[in-house]
Amino acid sequence: MSSTRPTTTRSRDMFCAVAIFISIATWQGRAQAGLSSENVIVVVNGDSTISRTIANHYVHLRKIPIDNVIVLEGIPKKTTMRLDEFRDQILNPVLKTIDERKLSPLARTIAYSADIPYAVKIGAHTNELPEGPVKKYQRPIASINGLTYFYRYVLSDSPAYLSFGSNQYARGKFSRHFSNPFTGDDKERFEEASKLDGENDNKASAEIWSALHKKHPEMPAVALNAAEAYSLSGDDAQAVAMIKAALKAGWWSSRYLRERSALSKYLDDPDLQKALPLMDDSPIVWQGPEAFSGSVGWAITGRRVGIKDGGTPYMMSCVLAVVHPNGSSTSEAVRILQRASESDHTFPKARFTFAGGAGVRAKTRFPVIADASVYLQELGYQTEIFRGVLPDGKDPIAGMMVGTANAPLANTPLDLVPGSIAENLTSSGAVFDSTSQIKCTEFLAAGAAMSSGTVTEPYSLPFKFPTPMMYGYYAQGLSAMESFYQSVQSPYQLLIVGDPLAQPFARAPDEVVEISMVQGEQKKIKLQRRSLKLDVPKTRTRSIELSINGKLMQTIPPTPNIELNWPDDASGIFDIRATLTGLDRTEPRMTFAAEIDSLGEQPTPTATITKSRENVEGLANDGSLATPIEIEVSCEGADRIEIHHFGKVLATADQDHATLTIETKQLGGGPLYFRPNAFFGEKRVQGKILIDQPY
Repeated sequence: MSSTRPTTTRSRDMFCAVAIFISIATWQGRAQAGLSSENVIVVVNGDSTISRTIANHYVHLRKIPIDNVIVLEGIPKKTTMRLDEFRDQILNPVLKTIDERKLSPLARTIAYSADIPYAVKIGAHTNELPEGPVKKYQRPIASINGLTYFYRYVLSDSPAYLSFGSNQYARGKFSRHFSNPFTGDDKERFEEASKLDGENDNKASAEIWSALHKKHPEMPAVALNAAEAYSLSGDDAQAVAMIKAALKAGWWSSRYLRERSALSKYLDDPDLQKALPLMDDSPIVWQGPEAFSGSVGWAITGRRVGIKDGGTPYMMSCVLAVVHPNGSSTSEAVRILQRASESDHTFPKARFTFAGGAGVRAKTRFPVIADASVYLQELGYQTEIFRGVLPDGKDPIAGMMVGTANAPLANTPLDLVPGSIAENLTSSGAVFDSTSQIKCTEFLAAGAAMSSGTVTEPYSLPFKFPTPMMYGYYAQGLSAMESFYQSVQSPYQLLIVGDPLAQPFARAPDEVVEISMVQGEQKKIKLQRRSLKLDVPKTRTRSIELSINGKLMQTIPPTPNIELNWPDDASGIFDIRATLTGLDRTEPRMTFAAEIDSLGEQPTPTATITKSRENVEGLANDGSLATPIEIEVSCEGADRIEIHHFGKVLATADQDHATLTIETKQLGGGPLYFRPNAFFGEKRVQGKILIDQPY
């Protein structure tokens, strides 16, 4: 790097790389990030057995909490819908349900099942753009997940998401960390300090940087600017203090500290020596990966900022499958999700390949390939630039960036490993009503866990497609979902398809959590952690999130054995989840779930399948020919017992014991989840989930 110190950034609110800089009280209330099963909301077209089938399988494969499944009815039966239809019939009902179920603190991805319109007409917004180059290149069709990501703009009827850099969560050049994030007086003070630095009046600039840091302690780059100014003015003690303040505020890059001569001389400090091994030593041409959180906003510098402080919030979104004559079949979509679900933490020994041909589709993203290759190589992965339509099939592939209108995927022997990402820059990758050009689903059929394509002509504009750095962020441990949104500056036209939770390179804590109920004078929930001692890349546990019935209850420190008091008046089954978050900048997560009987005053209802479905697969492979199921329910003294499926009552017994017959042919194929609920007056007591497996 040059010796000229860059200007500063607005920081994100994150944890220090080492415990000496941060107490439990400091981080316990902070916004969590990363992605695991409880962070995914699955949206289903309740009128489609295909949509239900895909959702049934995905919920089972990924252990998605039942309350995270939202079934909508009356969705338009077409591939493209109007903006008002999307807002009123899909987006608003989904967000309202998330809020009513108190899922907002954990919701980070909305995953639409198949058979939901994937494109939205947004002419009302593109018409508001002034005449000029932006309007010419922003066509009036958006993807369903693009508009979901920009939900705040859609709800406020604003076309601002059409700008070329509307996604502030996306990564940029490393110098973006140090741009001026302020307005008003603080903006002027920032500019004054930068000017003083340029004039080598470091003592004066240090005082301004220090004052800005005191006012905005969550911003690590401000603290680093102060540290350099103190260093250059000869105040070593204050320089070290400001470096530690930057780490506490969430600075992860150890390479930056080493490459700045004004900072590197302090790295033999004992506290900093303990922190450095836990930090990220990746190249600093581009900003490093950032775990996603939906409960905070994002600043123009790409860091987390409170929404009340002007940060822009987003909600990641994708489509689990596109079942269409020009897309996937139902059975193929299930196989794709099954394969992806088996890829987590596998760390495949595979290469990352990038198209480098002469055509515009390859040339558009070619300038960043060198940066991505260096980044991946320093992480220990092989990279390759191929000049043909597709890479050769000689070695396994974990990432494939293509640039072609058509590619013979079905006839090319490619070894795309489970959990791989493959995508293409072309015009009609997600225009399924047309047979023109290769579709993104063909990359999924070839073995990828996630792919993408545009729903209308995007023009060859690099900010509408993932940059090659996406593969570097994925290899460093982000989920597939996070990696896509980290690398697309203007994703409103991009349809992202596949398993959002795929994360083969995530360095999660190497532990298992056992959850149990302890009886005594005071009932307690007991969490016991133990190491698996696996020989794989991993991180230490930083914190544990405890969720009950899908709702985040508290975040607790990673002590070996944890006991939490349980209310005496609780009865029935409770779904309890413990999620370990790793001490890593990608904030990897591991979730452990258990159904615990609280053994309260009211008995717990039971349910047993006495007659299973037949003809589940049927000709359509969607359960539409399945026979009814019979379930025996019992709960002594109950006034009535209900059987629920994804929040809907399917059958009711007005007594405490009965055998209920349930029609299943409208519920889709795959595993069906049923929940018995007993009622004692107005009090509801939940039973254990009953799963009808067709295989």
